[in-house]
Amino acid sequence: MKKLKPPRLLLLISVINFACVILYLSFNSAPGNGQSLLRKNQSNLDNPKLIELLRKVSMSDRTVILTVLDEAWARPGSVLDLFLESFQVGIGTKHFLNHLLIFTTDDQAYQYCKTMHPHCFPLPTRKAVLAGKPLMDSYRSKFDRIIISFLRQVNDLGYNFLFTEADVMWLKNPFQHVDPLLEFTIACEVYTGDPRSENNKADGSFFFTKSNEIAVEFFRYWELAMVLYPNNDAKSVLEMMIKEDEVVQFKLQPRIKYLDTAYFSGFCQPNINMREAHTVHANCCEDLESKVHDLRLVLDEWRNNFMTNSSIPGSSWRVSRKCRN
Repeated sequence: MKKLKPPRLLLLISVINFACVILYLSFNSAPGNGQSLLRKNQSNLDNPKLIELLRKVSMSDRTVILTVLDEAWARPGSVLDLFLESFQVGIGTKHFLNHLLIFTTDDQAYQYCKTMHPHCFPLPTRKAVLAGKPLMDSYRSKFDRIIISFLRQVNDLGYNFLFTEADVMWLKNPFQHVDPLLEFTIACEVYTGDPRSENNKADGSFFFTKSNEIAVEFFRYWELAMVLYPNNDAKSVLEMMIKEDEVVQFKLQPRIKYLDTAYFSGFCQPNINMREAHTVHANCCEDLESKVHDLRLVLDEWRNNFMTNSSIPGSSWRVSRKCRN
């Protein structure tokens, strides 16, 4: 397909942007729907409690660590317990718990979060959006838009943040691989060897964002793209945006670094080098029981063989995994 010339492209983007935002806000402001999600999100970010939490968890450079939790992952022995435990047993990661803010999607998750961690905040989500669907389900594009809107607004308040899903185990300090001068540093499911190549397959479950105008506008486009592609989840839309020069990068030109899967590993990989791994993500694993089982094996393997004794021969994770069966 022939590429659009820049002036025509920018006009087209502006028209689509305006039309979709009007339709989106009109739908969410319709009778019976209550206030728009945008207004709800903004009012919550004006909430003194959230502003105080952000100030409390912020590092000296105004960086915070964010994650999202729902009721399926918020129960004894489930994902949240393992997530927090990984900070405790990781090398140089325990102090990051002081900078972790957990957004919760429902009351059960919020109540459980408060028993496990001092910094929790309830998202203004509707039960109808979330009913019966696990976190990050591909059919929950409206919920993903709520999350993206919150991330954008946190960024807009002047905070850099590292977003991590709760099924990512922190084994070593990941910030040493983050480039603080770039708008985005993103983990990969597939890494080509070049940290700047768009042929890398981005994993939206773990990424760092610098607070500046380019990053904020990128999140606005992400919100818009979720409206344009309502049947796609946030991760697939993010990957599409990054690769689509004509829609996003021509205008915004975000600087992006992709993280090497040798250090930021996941279950999609056939083997994980535990001696090199800084994080391990339970991707390619939809079943919650299998996810919890295998994440427990990761932490046990780390604690028993790599946490204190670096002289043990061998480095690959050797245990069998339910997620690959």
